[in-house]
Amino acid sequence: MRILSIDSSLGTQLLVADAVGGGGSDAPAAGILLNVLTTARQDSPRRHAESLGPMLAEALADPAVAAAPLDAVVAATGPAPFTGLRAGLVTARAVGRARNIPVCGVPSLDAVARAALDELARRDQSVALSATVLVATDARRKEVYTARYRARGADDVERLGEYEVLSPAALREREENGAQPPADAVAGSGAALYPELAAGRGVLAPVSGDAAAQIRIALARLPALAEGDALQEAGLGTQPLYLRRPDVHMPAGRAR
Repeated sequence: MRILSIDSSLGTQLLVADAVGGGGSDAPAAGILLNVLTTARQDSPRRHAESLGPMLAEALADPAVAAAPLDAVVAATGPAPFTGLRAGLVTARAVGRARNIPVCGVPSLDAVARAALDELARRDQSVALSATVLVATDARRKEVYTARYRARGADDVERLGEYEVLSPAALREREENGAQPPADAVAGSGAALYPELAAGRGVLAPVSGDAAAQIRIALARLPALAEGDALQEAGLGTQPLYLRRPDVHMPAGRAR
């Protein structure tokens, strides 16, 4: 299955890979295998619209990619800042509509958690199986987008609680006052930006998304990547997770 994956939750990541596995008869015991055909990225959090078009054109023109049609598109749904997230989702939907293929969404924090758990597994597989990971990505305004996770199989994650946006101090206070048990590891760009969140645990995978992990999570949740209601039921819809109201508001009518 040939899949294009786009993440624009911080910088811009784009990846095309052939995936083997995902719960069918050809699924390897160790999980989903990806043969990455091409990748591109830029790290600026403010150049998504200018970057995505050229990056996509170059990726789709790569001989290794053009040799076979795309089967699906996966895009990050946040939570992340509005402008960058929207650029990635609009691009993914445009490719899906033009090629008549499914477009599914994976929350950005889920992908960070999966990348962090992979890093833990490379260090100690037994630890990764039971570890809890606190993901905190930069939400600007001195806040972070956050959620807690543990592994669900080799490719997916289980979220423990809701997605939230709050200050690093409030997040740290929860663990200190016993409202939440301390996580075994911390991951994400927000954790790298606010060292107090690490509290001696170290920071894993300091990113705000992972294009390869998105593909693995999507296939673990819905092997066939069908369209319509099946995507919604599997939690793979493309509705963006903003968590905040937009800063721009329509002007009110002139007072009489």
